[in-house]
Amino acid sequence: MSKAYNQTWIRNQDVLQQAGRWHRQGLLTDAQQATVQATYPVGFLQTNSFLEIGLFLFTTVVILAVYLLVLPFASAIENDRLVYGLVNAGFGVAVGIVGAVLINKRKLYRNGVDNAFVVMATGFVAFGLNQFIPEGVSLSTHCLLTLPLLLLVFWYYGDTLIALLAVITLYTLIYNATLHTDAGRTLLPYTLMLASAALYFVSTWLLRFEKTTYYLDGLHLGQWLGLSMLLVSSNYYVVRELNGVLADSVRQLDNLQDQPLRAPGTLALPGLFWVLTFSLPLLYLWLGTTRRDRMLLILGLTGLTGALATVHSYWHLIPTNAAMTVGGFILIGLAVLGIRHLRTPANGFTDAPDDDSNDTNGSVPTVPAALHINQAMPPAAQSNIRFGGGKMGGGGAGESY
Repeated sequence: MSKAYNQTWIRNQDVLQQAGRWHRQGLLTDAQQATVQATYPVGFLQTNSFLEIGLFLFTTVVILAVYLLVLPFASAIENDRLVYGLVNAGFGVAVGIVGAVLINKRKLYRNGVDNAFVVMATGFVAFGLNQFIPEGVSLSTHCLLTLPLLLLVFWYYGDTLIALLAVITLYTLIYNATLHTDAGRTLLPYTLMLASAALYFVSTWLLRFEKTTYYLDGLHLGQWLGLSMLLVSSNYYVVRELNGVLADSVRQLDNLQDQPLRAPGTLALPGLFWVLTFSLPLLYLWLGTTRRDRMLLILGLTGLTGALATVHSYWHLIPTNAAMTVGGFILIGLAVLGIRHLRTPANGFTDAPDDDSNDTNGSVPTVPAALHINQAMPPAAQSNIRFGGGKMGGGGAGESY
């Protein structure tokens, strides 16, 4: 079944982005760059980021305005949940149809207008479907009904915002579903850690396939969120303090007030979480250094900062304002030393801007394959194009091109 967008153009867009980086690095001549652009055309209507945000907000306001015009007619049937749900779901389907027509006619691809239509249509359909569920059910039941819809929309559109909503819905489902039993509340941190690790590994595994170029940004988002939630759900402070408070609040909303509240600070195996608080960020830093992976390096440094803040929250060695000031000076000093040291590339690291370095911030599996398919190039131009004889891997991990 075909997707909402032209998959060939999306694949060509990745090829052109990689070729553009190589051209700026001097690895491709102007003639070779022009040949690549002619060989891999992209017919999407392109916009810049600021215009995309503006178009998204404007389109969202227009759709909501149209809904407000319909709302007075639907208010008469608001007490009938089934009919009210049908009205909202029907409006969402209508918005989706109009969006599909605009995408096909105007050749839109992530220019703000199509994103707004996708998100708003999905939201109205999800809201309408949830009206069919009887009142009084848990939040996890609503998430369980909404998650398949979000995954279906993501499969068809590959929209990054839908991917974000799907991940949030998944974590809400897991979080709320574990609050109904004592064993679930005890195992909640471990459940979230397993779900986060699974999200990261599944996203990484899917990125290995060429056909997943359509979902590239959404899968990269899954990697970031999976690793980030793994750090958060294993942090001692979060598990001991915040998790207990949030869990008890949600339990009260779920009509579980008759069960005794768990006081913040009660935590089984505290030593394990202290070890995880420091070991996971250090593991990220080690893997990021050996693999030259920017995502792991950023999250590792962030997690290590959170670990030090956790220590400070229990042992006030110095005042908070002094700790922040000293930490800021240390970070600035490390940044200056790193910039000066990496002006000359060392061990695969460099301070050069993205366009001048080998880092692509994640693997782009289709680019190397597409650039080396001889039959895709015009016969007269094949002898004039060389994309280098080196090797490359995920996240710019290769030593040379």
